[in-house]
Amino acid sequence: MARQSQLDSARLRRDLGLARARRLTVYSAVGATAFTAVFALVAATSLPGHTVNTTPASQPGVTDNGSFAPGISTPIQAPQYGYGVPVAVSGGS
Repeated sequence: MARQSQLDSARLRRDLGLARARRLTVYSAVGATAFTAVFALVAATSLPGHTVNTTPASQPGVTDNGSFAPGISTPIQAPQYGYGVPVAVSGGS
């Protein structure tokens, strides 16, 4: 029987280490996917969601055609400047 050289032994150790790293990577990916799925399921079933209101809500000051009634105006936000340059601001309530 032929004796293994140091080079063959090093190659074998390297190949076994790579196989172990590959298995660990696959197990980690499967575990992370399963954890994400379980977390999403728990979050979806335990946190209250928003319901869709099917009846149209009437807002005071708004007429049927969507325009505002006389005497009521929409709020206007003053322009904001940063170092002399206008800054766009969106959203808010």
